[in-house]
Amino acid sequence: RAFETVSRAQLQHTRSSASKIRLKRRKTVRQGRVAVVSSAKEEDDDEDDDEPPPEVLPYIGGDLLPKETETHTSGYVAIVGRPNAGKSTLLNKILGTKLSIVTKKPQTTRHRILGVLSDEESQMVLLDTPGVMRSAFNKLDETMLKSVRSSVKTADCLIIVIDGDAKETAEKDFENLLDVDVIGKVPTAVCVNKCDRIKDVQRIKELMKYFRQVEGVSEVIPISALNDTGVKEVVQWAKGKLPVGPSYFSKEYLSEHPERFFVAEIIREKIFELYSQEVPYCSSVWVEELKERKPPAKDLIRATIYVERQSQVGIVVGEDGAAMKKLSTEARKDIEVFLERGVFLEMKVKSKPGWRSNDKSLTEFGLEDPNKTSNPDFRE
Repeated sequence: RAFETVSRAQLQHTRSSASKIRLKRRKTVRQGRVAVVSSAKEEDDDEDDDEPPPEVLPYIGGDLLPKETETHTSGYVAIVGRPNAGKSTLLNKILGTKLSIVTKKPQTTRHRILGVLSDEESQMVLLDTPGVMRSAFNKLDETMLKSVRSSVKTADCLIIVIDGDAKETAEKDFENLLDVDVIGKVPTAVCVNKCDRIKDVQRIKELMKYFRQVEGVSEVIPISALNDTGVKEVVQWAKGKLPVGPSYFSKEYLSEHPERFFVAEIIREKIFELYSQEVPYCSSVWVEELKERKPPAKDLIRATIYVERQSQVGIVVGEDGAAMKKLSTEARKDIEVFLERGVFLEMKVKSKPGWRSNDKSLTEFGLEDPNKTSNPDFRE
């Protein structure tokens, strides 16, 4: 067998590299040291008798998660609602930072975005889900709805966000939003959002009364996520419903997703803001490389925008590349704010016909796994 020694730090390095150890591994621990044994194929165990022990690296340190109190609480909180109800805005306000992209166009969120809110006595793992559509039009829509159902099933409590400014449709938006047996299965709160836009106070009272009568709903909270009104009440309610348990993540964690995922989301947000009609919905962004450089050099980011038709490539690029230049500039500014360092952003556009209705394309673009780091491979 061929033996390969890999340090713990190397094994955990996934930040900017898409490479993985593809050989079968067996971890051996001796006297606080770690060795990783890799084999390209299975051979008779008898051959191991004459082989020398694997070379090991010295212990490089590391701390376990601190011991928590017996009353420490933790759990998953799913945030669900119709498109454009304000779910992502609520997540960002709860976390105190912009983790999920927000635009005025519906169906901006495609992935389940995970955010972590921790203090000494609790840890809340928030799941911002795609907007629940009344019907699916393609494989992408189906994947997004599947993500919502999966998040609801794993949640310890549920926050349903309703657009209270949806005139007389707020009640209708709630109908068939989730399966009847889901509501109330875990503690469920309805957040009537955008109350700052409702001029008639009586209308807010009507909505509060209506949702309090819904079976399974344990709390109704009027909020304005954009103005940070009522957000503290939402957090307090959710914390009070979390079961006793240890932290799932280190207290310093804000999210489990890699940096390149958020970079791609920022670029996609700018596409929603700068382009109209079908282009934002037909676009997917993949960050092929995020390379950190030693200052004063800027980090290098290479990204590809995929669209469904060749004609859309020209729309994204624009006359003499003007539209693409503006997109790159706007995206770079926000990326630098998010990463807190300078970047050089290099982008290109390609067409991938029918990707929204192709299972393999959805998988390669990471729609089923937002933590995917290997570059898309469309070979059949």
